[in-house]
Amino acid sequence: MSNERHGISIGIERNGDDFYLSFIATGSLTHDDYERMVPLLESALIGIREPDIHALADLRELEGMSLHAAWDDIKLGFSHGKEFKKMAVLGRGGLQEWMSKMADWFTPGEIRFFEDKEKALDWLQ
Repeated sequence: MSNERHGISIGIERNGDDFYLSFIATGSLTHDDYERMVPLLESALIGIREPDIHALADLRELEGMSLHAAWDDIKLGFSHGKEFKKMAVLGRGGLQEWMSKMADWFTPGEIRFFEDKEKALDWLQ
C-alpha cells in the first residue's frame, strides 16, 4: 500500500464579501481521483440554475497526472466550463501557465494564471 498523497480537495472559501470555489490538486492525479471528485462537484452544481462561479485552482502541489486523468479533466471542462465565470489558476509557471492559457481559449469564462495567491484573489473579486 502506498502512502503517496494525491487527490483534489474542493471547498468554498470567502474573500471579503465574495465566495469562491477552491480546488487544491496534490501529487500525481489519477482517473480514480476524478471518479471520486466529479460526482461531488456535480451534486454541488445541481441546485444552481444560472451558475456564475468564481474559482481558485491551486496547482502548486500538483506533480502531474495520468493520461486518463488528463482526459477526465478535459471532459469536466467541456461539461461544466460555461458555469465558471472566472477561474484563477495558482501555480508554478511553465507548463501550468501554458495549460491555463490553452484552457482560456476553449472556455467561455475567463481563466488567468497567477504565481501569487493575493493577486489571484484580487482578480477574482
